[in-house]
Amino acid sequence: MENQDAAGEVPARRGADGRRYSSTRERILREVESRVTASTSDIVAATGLHENTVRDHLERLRHDGRLRRVRAEAQGRGRPAWRWQAPPADTVNPYAGLALTLADTLSRVAADPVAEARASGEQWGGEIAAQHPDAAAAPRAMVLDVMREQGFAPADDGDEILLHRCPLLAAAARRADVVCAVHEGMIAGILRSRDATADATLLPFHADGACALHVRAAS
Repeated sequence: MENQDAAGEVPARRGADGRRYSSTRERILREVESRVTASTSDIVAATGLHENTVRDHLERLRHDGRLRRVRAEAQGRGRPAWRWQAPPADTVNPYAGLALTLADTLSRVAADPVAEARASGEQWGGEIAAQHPDAAAAPRAMVLDVMREQGFAPADDGDEILLHRCPLLAAAARRADVVCAVHEGMIAGILRSRDATADATLLPFHADGACALHVRAAS
């Protein structure tokens, strides 16, 4: 559920670039959210906006993971049309349960579960970096690329990287110490594959509902 401001209003959401949605994009998103599914023409009729404008916003919302396209039920011949749908607010990554189980187990059997989780994450990050298609990528750029691919919606403001989503939010909310330590270690492992002196600090749920990532590495 989105946080409310002091007046009880739900503020505009953020895109994958970290920027707040325009009033138009937010309006389109809420219009789709108010329905089970909606066609592009449904949204055009409801908003009065030009069809091309609506299509552009819908595609950006799909890119940000806010909407998904689903096939309409077949009506006669031809391929069914696409419709737009907002994923349920409580949608959980299918691996969240596994992550939580592993975090709980590690907490029981390890003398220092956070340190063990971070060490495992570093090894994982090194493996990710070794398979990265751009061998010449700068450490910070590689981190941004990987976090984007994994669904964290990173936004880099130069001082810190804000992660606006967590693909394992359900697990992180219950075992942030261990789950977030794995992600912190993963980022450190990616960085150290290019810069042995690099490191990373991840601050869960730190800024406006986002996690803050501080990276220390050559750019």
